[in-house]
Amino acid sequence: MVQYVLRRCVSMYEDAKKEVLDICLQMVKENLVIGSSGNVSIRLGNHVVITASSIHYTEMNSDDMVVLDMNGNVIEGTKNPSTETKMHLELYNTRKDAKAVVHTHSLYATAMAVLNEPLPPIIDEVVPKLGSEIRVSKYAVPGTKELAKNVAAAMEDRSAAFIGNHGAVCIGKTLKEALHLALVLERTSEIYLIAKQSGTPHLLPEDAVQDEQDVWEMMRGF
Repeated sequence: MVQYVLRRCVSMYEDAKKEVLDICLQMVKENLVIGSSGNVSIRLGNHVVITASSIHYTEMNSDDMVVLDMNGNVIEGTKNPSTETKMHLELYNTRKDAKAVVHTHSLYATAMAVLNEPLPPIIDEVVPKLGSEIRVSKYAVPGTKELAKNVAAAMEDRSAAFIGNHGAVCIGKTLKEALHLALVLERTSEIYLIAKQSGTPHLLPEDAVQDEQDVWEMMRGF
């Protein structure tokens, strides 16, 4: 019985490592990151599989992933875990609906982070996926507990946040969902910045935003 459980855990980690690597390569393909910027993780019970630090995604393999417990202790792996491990763990420990985290350095989302400007609700399809206005976290040095706390605060009642002067982060029930939300955030940020160049973007009516925020609240646990 013990051997069966051990084999099952090893298999579960291996599958998760491969899935994390696949998401990383998709981030590169979608121009959400370059080099080794950004990071990805998935939660498996009381453990987290996360990308290693400072390895270009195109040179990374699944054995480079690191398995951590919820306190950040290394359970499996020979590489250093992502420098943003504290942020990932803070999100998992404060958001029970978070099962996967995708942190990007994409062009338009990072531009919003540099502007220190929240993304208002401008498109009907976005609010039920990400939540209402997407906030920018207060600046903190990368890799610190302060940054982790600031991001978690900005993420309250949302599935995404901009990280001040840094990038963006999305949470999801699966890695595929978190990646999709990162693409939605990037596309909407681009639309908003283009619209601002031509005039003043019109926001959704307040009652529509509230109804759509209610949909987000209803769907996030499913």
